[in-house]
Amino acid sequence: MAGVAYREATKRFGDVTALSDLTLEIADGEFLVLVGPSGSGKTTALRLVAGLEALSAGQVLIGGRVINRVAPKDRDIAMVFQDYALYPQMTVQQNLAFALKMRKSPRAEIEQRVRRAAATLGIEELLQRKPRALSGGQRQRVALGRALVREPQVFLMDEPLSNLDAKLRVQTRSEIKRLQQQIGTTTIYVTHDQVEAMTMGDRVVVMRDGLLAQVGSPRQLYEQPADMFVAGFIGSPSMSFIPVSVTSNGNSAVALSCGELRIEPPAGAWQLPDDVIIGVRPEHARVWRDGGRMIGPISGRIEYVEMLGRETLVGVAVTDGTRLVVDADADFGHRPGDTIPVGIESGRIYLFDSKTEKALGRI
Repeated sequence: MAGVAYREATKRFGDVTALSDLTLEIADGEFLVLVGPSGSGKTTALRLVAGLEALSAGQVLIGGRVINRVAPKDRDIAMVFQDYALYPQMTVQQNLAFALKMRKSPRAEIEQRVRRAAATLGIEELLQRKPRALSGGQRQRVALGRALVREPQVFLMDEPLSNLDAKLRVQTRSEIKRLQQQIGTTTIYVTHDQVEAMTMGDRVVVMRDGLLAQVGSPRQLYEQPADMFVAGFIGSPSMSFIPVSVTSNGNSAVALSCGELRIEPPAGAWQLPDDVIIGVRPEHARVWRDGGRMIGPISGRIEYVEMLGRETLVGVAVTDGTRLVVDADADFGHRPGDTIPVGIESGRIYLFDSKTEKALGRI
């Protein structure tokens, strides 16, 4: 096992910069997730470690060794792809053993590693089947097993769960996380699904337009987003944003206002621009009740209601063109078109600069 490092890693495709000056240290045994929308550079970063793309500038290291010019087969990595890439003419056992046979490993060692991987993944009874006789989840476990038998320094996983249905995705991501914790191999996992990223990663790297937007633990990204992009991307449903105006009484006190909404932050050394955007997560906005630590009420018209079983999400238009997603009880009885009062939990309102979109704090 070994750590991985990017040092000002850059990849260009002609005039297009897919990855720009990525500097990142991944600890030995860490499960790191790269997440972001399409075109953010996350898969390019993974392929640079695999050797499937050549660096335009910078360095990539595995175990402290620069691998820029090392052939992919000599990097001691194993990669799991989105499409499984199993050999259809081979049995599961033959698929698992193939890479080891190409290395000319001893037969006894191959059999031992295959049995151990099959037992770890619970696919012993599938060893004599061919891929066409397997379900999607079984094929994915075989693909994981083929990487596992190699006992590499680093696992690379490129959206391995994209082809699975929702229920199987939840089950398989738990298996992958359990497996990584059991074997302790450094793992870089690429996904566009922020729920996967938050539930699987020891740390999560949010990518945007080839740049590292923020890196941290799932809790850090959720509670301390660096900017509006991260705040809106991490969390499901995403954070609601409302532009507000800032007024001052000439002292240290300021007020944020938009229509009926008026927020007076605690007195302090607030140095805010004239225009600020506030961010509110759905669990911090609720149908108004007197008392508690709620700011409001604000009247809004219901645009939609989503019944999710134990909770209900309500989209409420609080100003022209501005919607607040509100967390309501499961027995919420209002319908689209109704007007309801809503409140926002004090201490859970995020402030962003409307021009730079950088986070300014939380009130």
